[in-house]
Amino acid sequence: MASLEGAKVVVAGGAGGVGEGIVRSLLRQGARVLVPSRSEEKLRGLEEYCQGLPGELITMPGDLSGEETARDLQNRIYERFRELDVAVASLGGWWQGKPLTSVDMATWDRILRENLTSHFLALKMLVPLLHPKTGSYVHINGFSAEQAYPMAGPVAMAAAAQKSMVLTLAEELEPTGIHVYELILGPLQTRERLLRGPGQPDWYTPEEIGEQIVGLLTRRDDEVVHRLLSKREVWQVN
Repeated sequence: MASLEGAKVVVAGGAGGVGEGIVRSLLRQGARVLVPSRSEEKLRGLEEYCQGLPGELITMPGDLSGEETARDLQNRIYERFRELDVAVASLGGWWQGKPLTSVDMATWDRILRENLTSHFLALKMLVPLLHPKTGSYVHINGFSAEQAYPMAGPVAMAAAAQKSMVLTLAEELEPTGIHVYELILGPLQTRERLLRGPGQPDWYTPEEIGEQIVGLLTRRDDEVVHRLLSKREVWQVN
C-alpha cells in the first residue's frame, strides 16, 4: 500500500491512551478511520482531540466484550465500509498488585476477558472484513508478552497468549496475502501518564508508534513481530 490516502481503517481501542495517537497518525495520512468504543464520552473526547486533522474520523458505539455485541459491531462496520484495508487492535488495560497465588478469580476472569478474549473477538470480527489480498492486521502488545512481570502475572500471561494468537493468525493467513503485524511496545508517554508527571525522555509517544505503523503499512513489511521498546533501542524485528 503505497499510500493510506482514503484507506478504510478500523482502530479497536482507538479512544484509549495508545490508540488515540495511532488514530491521529493515520488521519494525518488521509485515511478514513473508524473507532468503536463502549464509552461515548471517550468517543467525544477523541473527536475533539482529532479536530483539524485531514482524513475522516468516524466514531461508533460498539462493544467487543461478548460475541453477540461484537457480531453487531461487525455488521455495522460492514454496512459502513464493506471492506477494510487495515484493522488495528489496541485493547486491554494494566493491572498490578498481587502475586499469582493471591489473585482472586473475579480479577482473573476480568483480566482475561479484557486483555485476551477482547483480542480474540476483535480478530474474529475484523479479519473477515479485510481485503483478502492487500489487507493488514496490526496487533498492539506490551513487553510483558516476552518477559516475567512479578505482581502483574495475569496481564503478562494474557499478553503472552495474545502474541501466540497473533503468530498463529499470521501463519493461517499467510497464503491469503493479508499481512499480520505484532507490535511489542515498551512504556509510552500517553496523555494520561503525563498528567501524573513527566515520563522518561526515551519513552515513545503514541503518535510516534502510529508513525511506525504507517511505515509498516506503506512498505508492506513482511516481518510479523516488531519491537519498539524505547528510543535507546533500534526498531527490532524477528
